[in-house]
Amino acid sequence: MDRRRSATLIPEIYKATVDPANWDYVLEEVAVLTNSKMACLYYLDKHEGIASTIAQFGCPTHMIQNYNKQFEKLDRLFDKTSSDAEKNDSLCQFFSPGINGHSDVESEFYENWMKPEGIYYLGRIQFLNNESHKAAIAVLRDEETGAWGKGDIRVINDIVPHLKRALDIHAEFTRLRLKQDALLKGLDRLVIGIILYDRNAQAVYINPTAKAIIEEHPALSLGKEGLFLLNSKDDKELRRTIKQTALVDSGDSWKQSISIGVTHPDVSAPLPLLVTPLHAHLLTSDLDYEGAKVAVFLSDSGLDQPISVDNLVSVYNLTPSEAQVAISIANGHSIDNIATTSNHSAHTIRSQLKSIFRKTGVSRQSELIKLLLTGPFAHRRRSKAG
Repeated sequence: MDRRRSATLIPEIYKATVDPANWDYVLEEVAVLTNSKMACLYYLDKHEGIASTIAQFGCPTHMIQNYNKQFEKLDRLFDKTSSDAEKNDSLCQFFSPGINGHSDVESEFYENWMKPEGIYYLGRIQFLNNESHKAAIAVLRDEETGAWGKGDIRVINDIVPHLKRALDIHAEFTRLRLKQDALLKGLDRLVIGIILYDRNAQAVYINPTAKAIIEEHPALSLGKEGLFLLNSKDDKELRRTIKQTALVDSGDSWKQSISIGVTHPDVSAPLPLLVTPLHAHLLTSDLDYEGAKVAVFLSDSGLDQPISVDNLVSVYNLTPSEAQVAISIANGHSIDNIATTSNHSAHTIRSQLKSIFRKTGVSRQSELIKLLLTGPFAHRRRSKAG
């Protein structure tokens, strides 16, 4: 057994925390270092009540499938405590069929799962056992090779603390990744445009609404770095502002957010941009994505927001006609304008608006607009390119 080679395995274990495919390589090295025919990493989800093999070396595919589908329930390895190991001052426990007149392996498990593959010795160490999961590594040998010696056990003992930390890190990494994915899906559906920038003013995320606004507005364009203002002086100022904002301390407040009005001769009103530190906005304060430090929000009042009629009908029990009125209000149309385009009287529209207020729990148009533009009611906006 080469302990120097064992030491080189530790970085590979931590690499597997972000690249699960690397677990197979880790198991291969464990098998080689312990002179084992096979090695498996088992993971038990207590909530689901099932165990599965998440990485392996040397095990035929059918062997893994048979374990997960049929023989997992006969495997008592996860039921063992560490008491015997503690008495022997070792973290490892090893089991083999019929040794010294007893066996820790179910006869059916041995006869139908181990024996057909020439496996006689089964070694195992359980290195994780918390409220939700258990994890163990199993190493398998044939009868000719014999049981494991002290050197083999020492290899596994050396790497066990790292295996435990690696799976803890992997679990946290997976939790954070799922959280980030959920946040990004929420940003994708916003009816306001948002662009996330890193400290070098490079865009790392642009939601569909932002792309649509940029495509429609004559003063804006979209490039590799993100949003570009066609006025070069204004564009330089925007990038300078983004870089300065990226340096704002997380303890500072909203006063660090900067508003910019983008103008163009063909557009009557300026298009507002809000440049804010990522940590200063409720939508982005929990986001840790690709080095993002700054959020740029943009909104074009001349671009209708794609709010879902069906969602408003379902959530607030609005009639389809009331939902359409609510959407028109959110998009900045007046009561008279809505009446004209819908071929209804202004009195009818006001009556519908009162009903909308009652059903949605608001008392004025500004509250209704806020409710619709910040709620989960938008269709995903698609740019012309996508």
